[in-house]
Amino acid sequence: MWPTLFEHSSASGDIAVHTYGVMILLAFAAAFTLCHTRARQAGIHPDRLLGIYLAAAAGGLIGARLLYALAVDLSATLANPLSLFSCSGLAFYGGALGGATGVLFMARWQRLPLWKLTDVMAAPLVLGLAIGRIGCFFAGCCHGAPSAIAANATALLPESLLKGQLWLTGTFPFLSTEFHAGVGRLLHQPLYPTQLWSILAGLLMVGILSWRWWYRRYDGEITAWLLMLEPIFRIAIESFRADHRGYVLTWSVHADSWLHSLPGLALAGQPSAGLGEQVTIGITTSQGIGLLMVLSGLTIAALRFRVPMLAEVPIEEEL
Repeated sequence: MWPTLFEHSSASGDIAVHTYGVMILLAFAAAFTLCHTRARQAGIHPDRLLGIYLAAAAGGLIGARLLYALAVDLSATLANPLSLFSCSGLAFYGGALGGATGVLFMARWQRLPLWKLTDVMAAPLVLGLAIGRIGCFFAGCCHGAPSAIAANATALLPESLLKGQLWLTGTFPFLSTEFHAGVGRLLHQPLYPTQLWSILAGLLMVGILSWRWWYRRYDGEITAWLLMLEPIFRIAIESFRADHRGYVLTWSVHADSWLHSLPGLALAGQPSAGLGEQVTIGITTSQGIGLLMVLSGLTIAALRFRVPMLAEVPIEEEL
């Protein structure tokens, strides 16, 4: 919709500020700001989180790049290993795993209460994701599969405003996106608004986790809620995406199967040769990781439900 926020050409070269990069910076800033607020409420001095922020940012960027390179773009990565150091593709779950690893090591080194810390960072993580998805919307990545719209669909944007269009229609998905530029592979056709769904889902989860924050009964509860909630939204939205992603499992179903009506799954491959009306569908890498996350959340809730919360030391006495 708006992949380049600012561009300037001069004799010394071209300078461009990409909207996606700006939104990633805003996502980190918003997440760390909310972390500061949550830390005070949990009795953790915010100044002790500065190293945590650096570890989360570094681990998140490394993990996001690694998962994308290995799960989505493996052949190109093997052909050119130096492409790992580019920023041509990032995967959220890789960022979450990499960031969590960095936070784990830093928390152990600083002797911070781990479960209380992960609860502090749960809602900020989702807030950062929601803002990051705004960057996806403007860049055109993480887009949906082609969607049908009614003949009388209404264009919501002036043609000259953005490099794309939003269509309001009376049939599902009721609001469709259309990109005329950016990094997406499907241009000039109505698509399911998966980026907008992800933004709304992220904001909804921030609200739910913030509500549960005030009623938490054990350390790790908000973490468990995050691990159980986020994959549900991700798995549902991923079923309508059609950007280039990796798949952990594929199989064939009849073309009339209800699973084939989920275009994000049905685009796993071409129709299976020699199987008549059979079509290849699949579970994406993110959906597979999401299922493991749900199981992890249930496990944390079961193991820590009866563990008393650690006393929250007043901030003035902590340092």
